[in-house]
Amino acid sequence: GWYDGHDPKELLEQELFAAVRPGPDRETLLEVQTAFRPTADTLEFGKTNFGFFAVRVSKSLSAFFGGGALANSAGAAGEPAVFGRAAAWVDYSGRQGGHTEGVTYFDHASNPGHPPAWHVREDGWMAASACLAGPRATTTKDPLTLRYLLHAHTGALDAGRAAEVARAFDKRPPFELVKAPKKHTAFGVRRKA
Repeated sequence: GWYDGHDPKELLEQELFAAVRPGPDRETLLEVQTAFRPTADTLEFGKTNFGFFAVRVSKSLSAFFGGGALANSAGAAGEPAVFGRAAAWVDYSGRQGGHTEGVTYFDHASNPGHPPAWHVREDGWMAASACLAGPRATTTKDPLTLRYLLHAHTGALDAGRAAEVARAFDKRPPFELVKAPKKHTAFGVRRKA
């Protein structure tokens, strides 16, 4: 649960799903889905640059420490051009151990405010900022649900491949928790039909 430090009562419950799967050409994909359910009828997240899910790449991939490259789906490059701008995805790529690799971070098309503004820094930080434009509420009837995908890839950013991964991710149904799909289990996870 989430607490505010002043009241021992839980403010909200967070449901989190994470799935890792291999991709072609030594790629790895990490899909994350989270939902925020308040204990009251409504809870408001205040305006902030920070998102609910962030990535910090290694120093060697970062623009400042390692000479890496930061770019987004709109074709912008570098922190000043990417920070606070709307984009479907952001990528950090650079040299690591004698070869080039990177991570592309995708925001799902079903997320509120998609495409989001991004909180990025030249030191290797990147996060979709769900509340950069202003506060965002979550309710018991309609909990704030966010879906993200990380795509670890070899080589420099391939914008065509990133667009292909984004299209496939946007078509993929969300996860859902189901009770006891088989004997000796309490819960199961499946894609919604």
